Amino acid sequence: LPAFDGIDLDGLTISPETIEALLSVDENVWREEAALIPPHYQAFGDRLPKALWEEHAALVERLDRPARTSAAKLAAARGPKATRISAAE
Repeated sequence: LPAFDGIDLDGLTISPETIEALLSVDENVWREEAALIPPHYQAFGDRLPKALWEEHAALVERLDRPARTSAAKLAAARGPKATRISAAE
């Protein structure tokens, strides 16, 4: 997902909370889904490209990292264009 500061919000009146909701990822659901992948990969044995296992391992590692706090995300969303983001929504 893009970082808050990687999105041009010029002209939009969208609250930081709404942005946070739009860019959120339910990590618990992703963990559940990631846990379902290995049995399918194992069915392919040695024919499965090693890169897929590496991508799966990287995904699990990212999911296990401590997430940025909501406050940090909101601060990042406000950034230098804070006056253009309305809390009305």
